[in-house]
Amino acid sequence: MSSLSPRATLLLLLGLAAVILAGGLRLARTEETIRVDRDREALRRLAGELQLELQRLETLYESHLTRLAQIVKPADAFEVRRAADRIVGVRQFSLLHRDAKDVGGDVHVLIAAAPREHTPVPMFDESSRNRTPGTPVLVSRGTIFGEDANWSGWIEEPGKPLMFWQRVASNEVVVILVDETAVEEAVERWLQAWTESRFAPVRVGGGPDQFRARNGQALLAEGGAQVERPDLLLPLRSRLGTWDLASWDLRETRVHYAVATLATSGVLAVFVASLGVLIFGQQRRAAALAAQRVSFVNRVSHELRTPLTNILLNLDLASEALDDTPRDAERRLGLVQEETRRLGRLIDNVLTFSRHEQGKLRAEAHACVPASVIATVVEQFAPSFARRALEVRRAGDLTAPCLLDTDAFAQILANLFSNVEKYVSGGLVEIGGAWKDDVLTVTVADQGPGIPSESAERIFRPFERLDSRINEGASGTGLGLAIARDLATAMHGTLRLLPSTRGACFELRVAAPRAEPLKSISVA
Repeated sequence: MSSLSPRATLLLLLGLAAVILAGGLRLARTEETIRVDRDREALRRLAGELQLELQRLETLYESHLTRLAQIVKPADAFEVRRAADRIVGVRQFSLLHRDAKDVGGDVHVLIAAAPREHTPVPMFDESSRNRTPGTPVLVSRGTIFGEDANWSGWIEEPGKPLMFWQRVASNEVVVILVDETAVEEAVERWLQAWTESRFAPVRVGGGPDQFRARNGQALLAEGGAQVERPDLLLPLRSRLGTWDLASWDLRETRVHYAVATLATSGVLAVFVASLGVLIFGQQRRAAALAAQRVSFVNRVSHELRTPLTNILLNLDLASEALDDTPRDAERRLGLVQEETRRLGRLIDNVLTFSRHEQGKLRAEAHACVPASVIATVVEQFAPSFARRALEVRRAGDLTAPCLLDTDAFAQILANLFSNVEKYVSGGLVEIGGAWKDDVLTVTVADQGPGIPSESAERIFRPFERLDSRINEGASGTGLGLAIARDLATAMHGTLRLLPSTRGACFELRVAAPRAEPLKSISVA
């Protein structure tokens, strides 16, 4: 299973951070609905006007029923129906006698077009139940003919229809059966039209306000339909029906955030995002290091192939010229020796880099003369320096014996000289030296193109070169200066690039305690 690319990993963790932050915002967010009181003075005034109008309509309707009871002759059914048709909701007209024995004197005139057997029939006595078609409805004599009874009134009893009665004689009463639904519908139509012109002050408030029927249907409304229970309900009641004015307070939604939840999710999101950036950087560096290692293998292969090819070629040419031109054969063998040393330095660098990567790079001090080691290394580069018109000049007295890792010291010098060999064409190479207080200082300065100050540290990193492409400029593995610094550190010293107005100048400082004089040491 292939691992995610650095970009994919970064995007995944940033997406996770965004999800955490969004989730935290959602968990921390709470909404609070606040009721805002409204000015309902206009609505209350309208309720008062409506209630007065209902009382007026009720009084007017009652006066019509009273007139109907007083002027109509019950014996003339046609005349009764014609007069009753002028009044909304009159369903039946009945003339009842006080004396229960005189049942035959009761008169019932059906006004509404409905079967007689389904019509309520008012009566005083149970004895007339079987003589009169319809559904009997008993009326109390005391209610109508009592000592304290009025001459007219309403019968509103549970389970009984609405009835209006009017005494027309001392022993006779007219009972009018009223259809409540028809009356309420007529009054509702009147109120809706009547209220329409008086609803304007309520509309100014912006609602929500409604003038509603008994079933909750809005006859007039401002502010749209509402599903919640009203915050204010003003009932309008009368015998003619029931209505109400409903009003709702304004609602404001306020959003609050839990600081602790928000802070926790924010910190976690920042942590995940930072982790993504960190992993992205590490993966990028790992990918770059892997690419550098692949490039290193390619460079080592290229570097190994070049001296081996030169060695084989010069050996062949030397063997051919051995008999005819001995001097040319000798020169070819010298080139073979030079390439062999170059191959040895390359192998030494690779092995040293490997030991450093494994943490096994160590320095072992031995008694030596620094000037002798320098001379030996310079001699190895003499043919190459001569071909590139490089003159070596040494300064300083380094003939005193000291304790030093000879191989490491020689490898550092060889890498510095190899750097000169690759990048400098002609001029003076100055090798300075000083030994003081058990510290050995060696400088190698050239007159080449130099190194920019901003690259003074970058050149000591593994695989780093000012031009890292193999097919351009000088070849190499990109490990020479890095290995030289690692070796200097292992010898408890330093290697750095000194500021220089021309060319490059490297300074090597290592610990070199005094040693006993050596015998048979020649210094060139």
